Amino acid sequence: MSTHHLCPHCKTRTEFRAAEAGSVVDCPSCDHSFLLPEPLKSKELDPSPDFIAKPADSGEPIGGAQPMRLPDLRGTQDAHSRDVSLTRTGLIAGGLTVAFYLAVVFPLRQTYFGELFGARGWVPYAVSYLALWCAALLAAKYVRLRRRIRVLDFDLLPRQIGPEITPENVSEFIDYLSRLPGRLSDDFLFQRIRRSLEHFQAKFNVAETVDQLRLNGERDEGIVESSYTMLRVFIWAIPILGFIGTVLGIGASVSGFSEAVSAAANLDVMKNAIGMVTSGLGVAFDTTLLALVMSIFIMVPTSSLQKTEEDYLARVDDYCQRHLVARLFDEKSAQGEAESQKWVSAAADRLADRVVEALDRRLAKAD
Repeated sequence: MSTHHLCPHCKTRTEFRAAEAGSVVDCPSCDHSFLLPEPLKSKELDPSPDFIAKPADSGEPIGGAQPMRLPDLRGTQDAHSRDVSLTRTGLIAGGLTVAFYLAVVFPLRQTYFGELFGARGWVPYAVSYLALWCAALLAAKYVRLRRRIRVLDFDLLPRQIGPEITPENVSEFIDYLSRLPGRLSDDFLFQRIRRSLEHFQAKFNVAETVDQLRLNGERDEGIVESSYTMLRVFIWAIPILGFIGTVLGIGASVSGFSEAVSAAANLDVMKNAIGMVTSGLGVAFDTTLLALVMSIFIMVPTSSLQKTEEDYLARVDDYCQRHLVARLFDEKSAQGEAESQKWVSAAADRLADRVVEALDRRLAKAD
């Protein structure tokens, strides 16, 4: 698919091949980034780009003039939309497991590596599948996180609408957010700002909106924490599978040894039986070795990615504080703040008068 779009920075029209609407592209002339517009569906719409992204510091809007409503995401559906699909990643992991065994393990079946993955019973197959499933989950979460982090570079609350967010213009900010590309619907920052604006529109109270924003932040932290539940289960299950393989191998070796001993007629048969037991034990412990190594390779990137997501949520909190909370304004809160300041000022004046009177009395006594 080939489309031509005008760069909002240098005004150069450039052709972008195989670029989807809503994706971030770089202008080859000025090397600035902007969002590609959604395709126009009506002749009445302005043919100019509808969704032009600007850096957050520039204060220029992302969206155009024609609304494109986002789906209403509520409840658990919203939480699930922010996490990767277990079914899809499980199918991907199944394909990767088949490809791994066909391309790597079977050609190397005469080596120790091939025997470790392909000649130790069914446990290595299960361990490989779970490990690749974890890898697919981590890769999908990383790609989604990178896209979310890029949203932090854009201004979702343009100052062209108003330098402050008031009960009079909050609907314009909400309408502006509704025009942005639909792929932002699963973004933590976008959803947190939109929910806070809707709450402010309903209550017209800054303090309650800030409390709502804090609750949304705690909810997002819970969503991120719960999204790693299956990864923790897999990290726990892989070593358990290794121990199961070891128990199965030891059981088979002991059973074979007891049968050989019961049927032994001379010392040579006993020696062969003992050799079979020791070799069987080596095979059994290989499954535990494989499982433990695979769990280590999963635990390290999982912990790193979770730390990165937590840092991202901290940046979302800072973004909301600087671009949303600092600009919220309503007359009732302003009047209440002014009255409190007057009360503090009056109390300070009374205290100062009493201090002066006390000093005068002390000086009078000294004279």
